[in-house]
Amino acid sequence: MAESQSQSLTTLAHIRNHAIKSRQLYESQMDLDASRTSARLEATIKELQDQIEQQQAALENLRAKFNGTNSSASLAFASSDPRQRLKQLRTLKRAYTSLKPTATFLPEKDSVLPTLLTTRSLQQNVQGTKDAISATESQLSTTSSLLRTEEQNLHDANLITTTITSRIAKLQIDHEEQSEKSPTQLANDLIAAKRAQKATYDEKIRLLGDDLQLFITEILSPMLAAEALGGPVVGDMLDVQDETLAAGFTKKGRAKSTSKAPSERSRQLKIDQIWGNNAAVDDAHITEAEAADQEMRSLIESLFATLVGPGGGKAYFEVERETAAVRFLVRAGVAKLHPREARKVRLVDFGAELDD
Repeated sequence: MAESQSQSLTTLAHIRNHAIKSRQLYESQMDLDASRTSARLEATIKELQDQIEQQQAALENLRAKFNGTNSSASLAFASSDPRQRLKQLRTLKRAYTSLKPTATFLPEKDSVLPTLLTTRSLQQNVQGTKDAISATESQLSTTSSLLRTEEQNLHDANLITTTITSRIAKLQIDHEEQSEKSPTQLANDLIAAKRAQKATYDEKIRLLGDDLQLFITEILSPMLAAEALGGPVVGDMLDVQDETLAAGFTKKGRAKSTSKAPSERSRQLKIDQIWGNNAAVDDAHITEAEAADQEMRSLIESLFATLVGPGGGKAYFEVERETAAVRFLVRAGVAKLHPREARKVRLVDFGAELDD
């Protein structure tokens, strides 16, 4: 009992001495002299080396005590023999008893070991803080991007909700108005709506027809005439002049020289030969492009008449011969030839699927 109290008093004395030394070190001014710092570092290193040597000596002492039967390997596991187990316990007790009064290692007053340990701890904390800042910035960027996406989705959802709400309100108003009308009034409104719709469609058809006629006259007819005269197919030569059509093309499809223009009579004979005697109207001479224009217009009118006529859009129109206009419509996917008769052609009924 007295021995235990003595050890406690010794440990308490060491703690008080360490507290006094730490307070003195804290209150004293730090020495910034480089030579003094080097000397303190060397002293600290020597102190640590001495401590290591002491620990190694203590370790060798313990190993010497545990040689033979009382080796560390034999003490690792409890023996099944009661006497041997008691011996192991006594050996462990002696080891703990010898280690208990050992004074705690405390650095000297001038030692820089606390400063080094503090510096290492601060460096670890600073590096950890930097890593945490980098990770937080990356997470913040990802979160900001996700937030912008969600805000855009919310904006779209609000617009959809507003549109659907207004549409529902309009439908409700229309339903209330319809429920208050008589069958005659409903029929008249339906007829008026269909007539207005038909008028709108007729106007769109007229505008599309005008655009088609303009396209044929100004753009398509010269290229059709060039293909009919043996030149390149439609689309290979975009800018075809009347002089080029009048001069004609070689057997290889190249434009002939326009330095010597053919006579008007030979030119009209060639036009009649290619486009037929219908190329002249009221004995007035027309150009190759005008003849191709008339042929395309006549072909489209005949195909439209066949499409809306009897046969439900399945009837074919029989042409006198395969012309550049027929080939162009087929290549464009607007018309299709009969699978067994090459001179029969019809327009593709794009509205048949909608009717079905």
